[in-house]
Amino acid sequence: MQKLSTVLMVMLLTIFVFSTSGNDLLANVFASRLQILNPDSSEFDGDLSDGSGALFTFILNDTASSVSIDIIDVVSGLSVHQIEAGAMSRGANQAIWDGTGSETGKDYVYKIMAEQPNRSTTDWIMFYDSGPADIYTRGVAIFNDQMDPNFGLIYASNDAGPLRTGILVYNSDGSRHDPFLVAADAGDGGSFDYGTEAPLFAILDTRGRLYVTMQGLGKIARINRDYSVQVVIEGLTQPKGLYLEGEGEDFTIYVAADNKVLRAKVGTADTFPAGSMEVVGEFTDFYPHQIILDDDGALYATLRASNDLGSDGKGIRKYDISGNLPVKDADASWFLYEAETFIANDLLLDHGDDPETSSDDILYYCTRAGANNDQDGIWRVDDINSSFPSIIRIITEDSFYGGDENIQARATMDFDAAGNIVLMENANEHIFFISPPGEGESNSFTTTSADTFTVDVSSALEIVSDQIPGEFRLETNYPNPFNPSTVIAFNIPTSGYVTLEVFNALGQKVKTLVGKNLAPGSYQVEFDGRNLTSGTYFYQLRAGEFSDVRKMTLTK
Repeated sequence: MQKLSTVLMVMLLTIFVFSTSGNDLLANVFASRLQILNPDSSEFDGDLSDGSGALFTFILNDTASSVSIDIIDVVSGLSVHQIEAGAMSRGANQAIWDGTGSETGKDYVYKIMAEQPNRSTTDWIMFYDSGPADIYTRGVAIFNDQMDPNFGLIYASNDAGPLRTGILVYNSDGSRHDPFLVAADAGDGGSFDYGTEAPLFAILDTRGRLYVTMQGLGKIARINRDYSVQVVIEGLTQPKGLYLEGEGEDFTIYVAADNKVLRAKVGTADTFPAGSMEVVGEFTDFYPHQIILDDDGALYATLRASNDLGSDGKGIRKYDISGNLPVKDADASWFLYEAETFIANDLLLDHGDDPETSSDDILYYCTRAGANNDQDGIWRVDDINSSFPSIIRIITEDSFYGGDENIQARATMDFDAAGNIVLMENANEHIFFISPPGEGESNSFTTTSADTFTVDVSSALEIVSDQIPGEFRLETNYPNPFNPSTVIAFNIPTSGYVTLEVFNALGQKVKTLVGKNLAPGSYQVEFDGRNLTSGTYFYQLRAGEFSDVRKMTLTK
């Protein structure tokens, strides 16, 4: 299997343009973990000449009413074959491709369109509940880059409990990925000592590396692609919420630490001294816990009474950090009091269609309202640029538990690729998937495989004689009619590129038997029609200016 080259990557991004914003896709179901294997599940060798075909495997995050698979020629961007796989269930699925439409030596990707009826056109609906999952999560981040093999994976920082300390990895359907516990604590078989109450909030950078805060150790660590742990910043006081911005030389880390929000333009450095961090905000009456920036660079923070993760809420505030810094308590552009936000923990931002403006951004937050209070849930702030924003609860605790069951003050959430919210709820230790309202009767999402693959559909070619024949000749296949295979012989008097292809009665190519340079000689090749239906087929030999076509019949 070949990894996408830079040129192919640019081409694919041009061909397959898609958005990963929260509500705008209006989709719930999607495919992830797209792989191509041999039918016996071994690594794909590209050889389709034996008729065994290729195995496409993938995971659906939800049940699909229909799934279609397109095999795409990378150079032209055109579909060479489509498989209608029908309805499929949530979880691991697969389909077989017999190589129809492909040509030897060409590069392909495949894409999967999953579709399902909309559950609602007005409401957010909880559609997956893991049940008690033993999670002690403090942060969740979902890999939404389709051009990466890890697309769809859910990373959750976990603090002790039955699942142990480290990073938990889930598939897009909520099942445990293999490996499941990575970057584990030294006490749980890993190589890093996280200390107490760590790892905490989690976020991915553009290279697919996970950053977490370690409150007890005063550090920010990066979990690399090989799951090794690199401390990026240390010497912080009570680091909690985390936000990343930019890439390359512009890569910047924001962190809520004690009563401050700090900023470090880390760039490509592996480490950054805490003492060099810029103070963006410094507060007197509250402590920032989680932070996020909108498309105009404005800062939002959930606020608490202390550094303790379970402390009382002090509302949510928005700050313009483009001017004089640090901003103070009273500099907020707007604020939501604790009577509206209760204990607000995690924040999400739907960046809308235009990444250059916050005018289409939507803010979400999850809340813990406490015992005998049914205001727990996930809330939305639509008019974030108003001085007096309005809020609406999009999902209630009743939707999760059927009654007044508290959402934990350490609950955490993120958007998946289709705009569903994944909530890690720690009070009862459940994982919930919540779908946005859709438009019309159905929603669909198309996922493109991250890797290209090259195939060889040429059948085993046998040279009968290396004596130079006097002329080009294409023989009648034997036997004819045939079932399931027949032999085709031909003569080549001069060196050159030779193709031998099979077509159905409609003129559609069904197999390339030969596609290569040949020396002069007499050849024969076997055509296996076991994957085809009975009927008339034609085979055509082309070499230079020579071309000949003959007819054969498959009977079953």
